[in-house]
Amino acid sequence: MITRRRFFRDASAASLAFSLTPGLRILSAEIPSSVYTNPIMGGDHPDASPIRVGNEFYLTHSSFDYAPGLLIWHSLDLVNWKPVAAALHGYYGSVWAPYLCEYQGHFYIYFPANNRLFVVHALHPTGPWSEPIDLGVSAIDPAHIAENGRRFLYTNGGQMLELTPDGLSVKSPSRPVFEPWPVPSSTRIECTCLEGPKLLANNGYFYLNVAEGGTGGPATSHSVISARSRHAEGPWEFSPYNPIIHTQSRDDRWLSLGHGRLVDTPDGKWYMTVHSYENGYRTLGRQLLLLPIVWTTDGWFREQPETGADSVLPMPVPGRSQQSFLDPSDQFVTAELGLQWGFWHQYDSTRFDTGKGYLRLNAKGKGLSDTSVLTASVGGHAYTVEVDVEIDPDCEAGLLLFYDPEHATGITLGPQDLSIRAGNGLVFNHSLANPTRATLRIVNDRQEIDFYFRLLDQPWQRTQESAEISGMHHNILGGFLDVRPALSAWGTGCATFRNFRFWPQINLPT
Repeated sequence: MITRRRFFRDASAASLAFSLTPGLRILSAEIPSSVYTNPIMGGDHPDASPIRVGNEFYLTHSSFDYAPGLLIWHSLDLVNWKPVAAALHGYYGSVWAPYLCEYQGHFYIYFPANNRLFVVHALHPTGPWSEPIDLGVSAIDPAHIAENGRRFLYTNGGQMLELTPDGLSVKSPSRPVFEPWPVPSSTRIECTCLEGPKLLANNGYFYLNVAEGGTGGPATSHSVISARSRHAEGPWEFSPYNPIIHTQSRDDRWLSLGHGRLVDTPDGKWYMTVHSYENGYRTLGRQLLLLPIVWTTDGWFREQPETGADSVLPMPVPGRSQQSFLDPSDQFVTAELGLQWGFWHQYDSTRFDTGKGYLRLNAKGKGLSDTSVLTASVGGHAYTVEVDVEIDPDCEAGLLLFYDPEHATGITLGPQDLSIRAGNGLVFNHSLANPTRATLRIVNDRQEIDFYFRLLDQPWQRTQESAEISGMHHNILGGFLDVRPALSAWGTGCATFRNFRFWPQINLPT
């Protein structure tokens, strides 16, 4: 069950409506009710794909190697979001850059899994969603558009294919229809990487947004490039305002800004969602930002003047206020696993049992390299996570901060000892006399990690070992992933978890 908890947001001095000592970062700031600040989702929610349905908004985003996948999020104001469904329940491979769209009252999500295109469809964004249909196309980053009853998908590399009228199979193969915008040679980028198409029909034109420059690499790499055409198949002319969105300097707070999709409010205001790495906190993955957009008299759009990703901005819907991010804490009292959770490379409903105040997780594999951990994505520069764990004989289980099976830190309880994974392959064992139950706590203090444990009826202890995780991100490790809290169990038997708690700040045990 997901509940809300007050969240202490980080904000730079430039983003607050009052002056502060230069260079001072605010760790706890009240945001006035009529405005919002970025990010609008903390943690890794890349390649977001929002749409408006009446007076409400829905989006999905890349789920990569976690299942359930393709989470559907709902909002009434474009700023506050909560998950309401999952379109994928099984694991189908690494899912990148999905495209949620509506056509003639029916909803579709086109998405790649392991670089092959699929589609699911439903009568409502909350589902139930169909099983995935293989389109038989090797590509990524699909985007749907229709013109005069004909339906098309744009994909990476400036390719386009035509779909059958039902949108569930391919009518004609891919062909090139769009060339990349010539990025100035003075701009430091990772690669041309023409990808992430997003499409919109408005005021007699079709508008195509693409991403160029590469998702990772230098701070100035990513960007939003726009073009328009009178027809869905082109030809396309580039916007004179390109790049529409772009990080200007490696000293900016938000790096590699890109992958933008437009959405309007019921009263006619326009916004663009983009994802971005936060300077100094790439471990959080690509966070979701919301930027105001204005239309020009010559029929183009651009970022609203005098605003930016780190500005204090008016709420898109009057009368609404920005709320705290969703709290992933879980007492395991609902019959179904909460939507905050995702399994790494697997979804096996027979592996776990929940709903009676605990989560019982069957052990899998011989260690972290071949198990499937259960994770929850979170945001914030500093936070604390805690869980109570009880193990069967020959089971090892615990609490991790997880990037991938080769890169994780955490604290686990085994048949004979307590183990600290301090990173870089270092594991430290603390012998205990037949341990079967403990409360484990991890404190993430701006990417420096401390570990605490408490055995039954004994005081809290802090381990001598700590860890540092600032290097656990895509530019160093690859994978486009983030560091996230995780529950793990390997060996034989099972582990029983109770009272998973999250605090959006440092919370030392007493």
